Parts: sequence; C-alpha cells; structure tokens
Amino acid sequence: MKKLRNLAIATGVGAALFLLLAYLEVSTPGLDLGATKYVLPMVLSSGLFAGLNARAGNRRVPVANDARKAELLGFPPRDGCGWVVMVRDKATVASSLGFDVAVDNKVITQLMPKRFTMIALPSGTHQLFADVAGAPGASAIAPLDVAIRPGEILIFAIRASMGLMRTSLRLDPAADSPAMRRALARMQLVEPEGQGS
Repeated sequence: MKKLRNLAIATGVGAALFLLLAYLEVSTPGLDLGATKYVLPMVLSSGLFAGLNARAGNRRVPVANDARKAELLGFPPRDGCGWVVMVRDKATVASSLGFDVAVDNKVITQLMPKRFTMIALPSGTHQLFADVAGAPGASAIAPLDVAIRPGEILIFAIRASMGLMRTSLRLDPAADSPAMRRALARMQLVEPEGQGS
C-alpha cells in the first residue's frame, strides 16, 4: 500500500515538472529544452520514489534515559565480553533515513542521526552490518568481521554517501578517546533489542 502511495506521489511530481518544463518551452521564444523535459522528470520521480520507499522503513525505537546511558558508558565489565559501539554521528546525507544495525546476521536496532548503540559481545569473531531500512540492496556496505577480546571497546561510525539512486554506507573505526566519550554522552543511546538491563 505504501509503495503504491509513494509511486503516485513520485509520478505526480514528475508529471508536474514535465508540464512546467513544457509550458516554459512553449511560452519562451527560442527556448528548446529537447530531451531534458522528458529525462529530468523521469530521473526526479525515480529518485523520489526510491527515497520515499527507503523512508517508509523508518521505525520508532526507544532511547535510554540519562541514568541508563551514563551507566553503560562506564562500559561495565562482563565476563569474557568486549563492547562494540555503533555511532551515527552526523546528520548529513540520508538524514531522514533510519539505518538498520545488525550483529551476526541479526538486526539489533535502528539508528537515526546523532544516535548510537552499544552491545556486549562474547570474545571471538563477530560480523557487523548496517543497511538502509526498507531499501533492500540500496546500500553498498560489506559485512565487517571484527575480533573482540574480553574488556575491549571497539567503536565504529556509520557513514553514508548518497548517489542518484542509492545510498552507500561504510563502517569507519573510531578511537576510544575522551573526545569520543564526550560526543557519545551528548547523543541519544538506543539499546539493542533484547539486551536491556
């Protein structure tokens, strides 16, 4: 149902742009837009349709209160476990789209800009993944294998770059520094599903 609605919106915008360009061409002496009046509305409506579908994948996720966030940012020791932090720190491209975060092929939460999640994982090798919610195949990120040692803290920033028809994601390692800790304290913490206290 949402896809049909999104298609109707995108088609309507494309048609309106075509009519506007055709009117400008007819009413402006010497103006010849050629194929532009056909191609531009098609490109715009296709991009809009893809963007609306991706945005439809957004969902509400609860955020931790300040006390819970402060508790977890102390990275309490857990037997045989290390911590992985996934940060979506900048509201730049794709800021209206939620990013699904997965560990070992299981989606653990969704992040909007200026939010982060953290999860205690048993020592060993684990696979991290991020994708644009509701847009299968739209992101180009490759799953990242990480080796975790007990007590270790690994931080990764999810970065995005947007093309005409797709959003490409990557996971950039970030240092566990005082500046990063301060940045995390200013963001909202989204706890992984099922981890809680």
